[in-house]
Amino acid sequence: MGYLLALSRLLIYVGVFIVFFLIGVAVHILFFVSKPQKLNWILFFTRWWAKTTCWVLNFQIEVVGNEVPKPGTLIVANHVGTPDIFILGACFKGFFVSKAEISDWPFFNLLAWLGMTIFANRKHKRQVRSIIENIETRLNSDCSVILFPEAQATDGTDIVPFKSAVFESVVRAKRSVVPVVLKYHDGNRPTIAYYGDSFFKHMIMLLKNPRLKATVFILSEIGPGPDRQQLAKISYTAVRECYLADV
Repeated sequence: MGYLLALSRLLIYVGVFIVFFLIGVAVHILFFVSKPQKLNWILFFTRWWAKTTCWVLNFQIEVVGNEVPKPGTLIVANHVGTPDIFILGACFKGFFVSKAEISDWPFFNLLAWLGMTIFANRKHKRQVRSIIENIETRLNSDCSVILFPEAQATDGTDIVPFKSAVFESVVRAKRSVVPVVLKYHDGNRPTIAYYGDSFFKHMIMLLKNPRLKATVFILSEIGPGPDRQQLAKISYTAVRECYLADV
């Protein structure tokens, strides 16, 4: 039964992929010259792609917190697995910062390119500077950016200390940070945790899973600060305390 569900979802998602791929290409062509309009349409496109993905995979999402991050905000969240991207993409309008390896994943690399994802290769210092500049540019265009400052997926039992380098973009752009917490309701170590598994195995598990419940906690905004390390520490503390709380 699980593999039949996985196959049916995969077939549906192939159709979804084709539709959104064509829409994404059209947006890039139609708004090639007008960058502000292009950015707005890409944000609209990626949010509906994420919402559709959540519908296909039967992700049931509850959002806790009344304040929706304003445009030009850096949204930082804990990272457990691939569903994090779909769920946060469905909840917020923003561009993602993703690890460089995704550019090699079939299908996802095309959608990531169409969604103007900022790819991060943190092994090279020059690349880190480029990532900071790209995030700063998006923030100054009043576009929010979504990233996972743990810089890795975890087993879901705790939060890894945040890397501070990416917070330099907020300091330079004089923008705010909004910490966000993702909680999955299927055990202390979520079954969807992408930790040590192959990507193929991880995706099969998601396709076979009948339903996934998640809660997104939007925490208090952190105003512009003079120090990236301080911003990283405050954000990390807020996310970890909420994540470990019995809520």
